[in-house]
Amino acid sequence: MKLLKLQLENFRNSRRRTFEFDPARPLTVVAGPNGLGKTNLLEAVYVLSLGRSFRAVLQDDLISWGMDYFRLIGEIEAKEKTEIEVSYSNYPVRKKIFKKNGAALKNSEYIGTFLTVLFHPEDLNILYLSPGLRRRYMDILLSQADHRYLNALTKYNQILKQRNALLDEIRRARFARAPTSTLLDDLFAWDKEIVEFGSVIIEKRLQLLSFLNQKLPKLYHAISGAKETLTVSYLSKIEPPDSPAKLPGLYTQTLSNRLEKDILQAKTTAGPHRDDLVFHLNEKEINVSASRGEFRTLLLAIKLAEIEFIRELTGEDPILLLDDVFSELDSSRQNRLLKAIKGCQAIITMTDMENLGKLASESQHVNLVEVE
Repeated sequence: MKLLKLQLENFRNSRRRTFEFDPARPLTVVAGPNGLGKTNLLEAVYVLSLGRSFRAVLQDDLISWGMDYFRLIGEIEAKEKTEIEVSYSNYPVRKKIFKKNGAALKNSEYIGTFLTVLFHPEDLNILYLSPGLRRRYMDILLSQADHRYLNALTKYNQILKQRNALLDEIRRARFARAPTSTLLDDLFAWDKEIVEFGSVIIEKRLQLLSFLNQKLPKLYHAISGAKETLTVSYLSKIEPPDSPAKLPGLYTQTLSNRLEKDILQAKTTAGPHRDDLVFHLNEKEINVSASRGEFRTLLLAIKLAEIEFIRELTGEDPILLLDDVFSELDSSRQNRLLKAIKGCQAIITMTDMENLGKLASESQHVNLVEVE
C-alpha cells in the first residue's frame, strides 16, 4: 500500500496544503525545529486512516482557528488507485463523514481501507501505564487488519453498556426488596450475546499474542543487537482455553461465578474489556526492570511486528509513521531500524539535522519535506 497524495483543508495550522509522495522514494523525512507542525502531517495521515487523532484532543481541536470544518483527502494505491476522504464539521451540527471513491461509508466500513502503523513518543505509555492503553493498542491493530474483530468489538461494547445498566437495575431492585426474576432472565439473555462476541475478541487477541511471541524476540534482537529473552502473556479473568471451542463455555461459567460480584458493583468484572498484555524481558516484567532504552527498543519492535501482522492478514504493507523516533536511538540502532523498515513506505519527523545528513548519505530514496 502506498500513499501518493494528501490534501489538507482547515486541518490544524494548514488552511490548504497538498503533499505528494514519490513511490520511488518510500522514505519521507519531515524536518525542522520543534513547534512548527511536523507532527501535524503525521496526525493528518493517521486521521485519514482511522478517523481519529492519536493525540488526546477533541475533534474540534483539529479544525483550523475560525473555521467550522476540516477535510482530508488522500490518494492511495494498493491493488488499484483509490481516493479516500475523512471530514468533520461542527456547524450546524457535529458530523463526521467517511468516503471511498466518492461513496459515503460508515466508520466501521471505512476502517481498514488505509492501513497505518504509528510510532509516537507517548506510545511508550502503553508499556507501563494502565491496561486500557494496551487494550486500545490491540483493538486498533486488530480492527484495521480483521473486520470480524471490529464487528465483534462494536457489538460487544454496545452489549456491555446494556448489561451494566441491567446489573445496576437489579442492584437497585434488591435494595428496594422488589422481585428480580424477570431482570435476571433478561441478564442471562444478554450474557449469551456478550459471550458470543467477547469470545471472538479473546480468540483474536490470543492469535495476536501467539504472533507477537513468535516475532517480537527476533525483531527486538535485530534492533538492540543483544540476546535478551522476551515474552508476552495475556491476563484475563477468563481462563485461556486449550482450544477455541472451549472458550464460550469457560466464559459463561466465569460470568456465572462472578454474578453476585457484578450485581454488587453494577459492572461486568470479567471479559475482554478488563484484560491485559504483560511484557517480560529476561523473565521480569518490563515495568519494574527495563531501562528507558529498552522500553524504546521494545516499542519499536512492537511496531515492526504490527507491520508484519497487518501484512500477513491483509496482504498489504501499511504506511509507517515515525514521530521523532531517532532522538533517543544511537547510530547503531538507527541503522538497524532503517534496515528493518525497508519495503514499507515511511514518513519520519526529526529535528536533528545531523541525523538527517546521515540518513541522506546512507539512502538515495529519501524525500525531504522541510517545515519552516
